Amino acid sequence: MILKEIDKQKEEDIKLLKEKLNLSKNEKQKYLIKQELSKLETGLIGEKETAYFIDFNLKDSENYIIIHDLRLEIDGLTAQIDHLLINKAIGIILLETKNTKAEVTINDDGTMLYKYGKNKSYNQANPLEQSKRHELVLEKILDKYNMKLNILSYVVFLPNVIIKNKTLPKNFLRSDTFYDSIYNEFAHSPKKVLTVAAKIIINKIPSTKEIKNIGNILVSEHKPVNIDYNTKYKIKNDIEEKVEEVIIENSIYNEKNMKKFKNIKNSKKYMGNEMLSFVCISCGKEQRKGLKTFSEKEVFCNHCKM
Repeated sequence: MILKEIDKQKEEDIKLLKEKLNLSKNEKQKYLIKQELSKLETGLIGEKETAYFIDFNLKDSENYIIIHDLRLEIDGLTAQIDHLLINKAIGIILLETKNTKAEVTINDDGTMLYKYGKNKSYNQANPLEQSKRHELVLEKILDKYNMKLNILSYVVFLPNVIIKNKTLPKNFLRSDTFYDSIYNEFAHSPKKVLTVAAKIIINKIPSTKEIKNIGNILVSEHKPVNIDYNTKYKIKNDIEEKVEEVIIENSIYNEKNMKKFKNIKNSKKYMGNEMLSFVCISCGKEQRKGLKTFSEKEVFCNHCKM
């Protein structure tokens, strides 16, 4: 049962950033927008693909509650959880999606080496350490409602990600086979099977209604972060950057000014006042004056004083 989909705001942010990228004429700003856009698009593709495999396997199951894209806050701590599953017997399963074009090597300590081509590579922290912090936040939220559930965390890679390890380390899975992997892990663990059996005997397995209630509580705690990209990446209006090429009608200005100056045009406002730009016929210098002043009084050139 799906209680929450991926937030639509992510798609709207990507659309807005693409518009900003097309409009921007600042190379540094364009670079920053590209970096942010790439990160958002890569992350969203990964989340959507993993969500597809989760939903395909579990959306009709009464034993699972599915929550996608959940952000929690409590006591100054935050957790951005890609996918959260609630299973009647297991408890809560957290899935962290990884999508990259790099070749990945997972080290013994869980850190990862991302390699791009022959010369570019960098290290990534163990994502399970981040998941532990997510678990802490989740435990605090559950404690707020006097609830306690077992929590397990896994890292899932998209099927097309190249992983150099011959076998995946514990708690590292593929998004298209994660369900079978988790099922087999529990089915082949006598301790875990006995734990579930004990819960059944003492009637501690929650009902579908109960795990749905838990899921609804967690969804109610969702606190998304909405970044104002219009403010973060301001695109200056061309009208504000360039003088309008419209020549103003001569009849509204002081007659003496019309004999001294040419190329009279609207200019950028100054402190809310309408401004004009014009060129002195005598010295050829361009300058600006207020519309009201130019219309009502004789204006003298700032350079040649004509």
